[in-house]
Amino acid sequence: MTFLIYYVIGWIVGLVAMFVTGSMKDIASAAYTLLLYQLTVTVGLTGILGGYGHLFLRDRVARSIGWPTGTLFQAELGYCSLGMGLLGVMSFWYRDNFWLATIVFTTVFLIGAAIVHIKEMLQKRNFNPGNAITIIPDILIPITLFVLWFIAKK
Repeated sequence: MTFLIYYVIGWIVGLVAMFVTGSMKDIASAAYTLLLYQLTVTVGLTGILGGYGHLFLRDRVARSIGWPTGTLFQAELGYCSLGMGLLGVMSFWYRDNFWLATIVFTTVFLIGAAIVHIKEMLQKRNFNPGNAITIIPDILIPITLFVLWFIAKK
């Protein structure tokens, strides 16, 4: 649920920035501004705070997902999430192909996570909120990033 909130915050910040900067003049400029804030806010918050949870609140996060506690897998996932978040934040300063690299990494990571969560639901009947609800942003964020990327590049 938390990642859905970050997704919405990214849209709100992007829309406000779009109106403040006047980037509504054409669809490509609007998409560029929205993409900037989806990367820096949504990907940044999702990665950094997700990394924090997997690194420092491991057992609590594991229980919310329905996974066993006390595994080093949580730390591994935390570092991966942290890397994604840092790429998102760095997207504020680095643009163009850096954005594309960030989008590709984020997409592979989140779509892969969605596949894992779906398998957990189908095979193990794991419908814990941390497993089931997270599928929504895991799919929405990559779609949003790629759609905005392609519109911004036109």
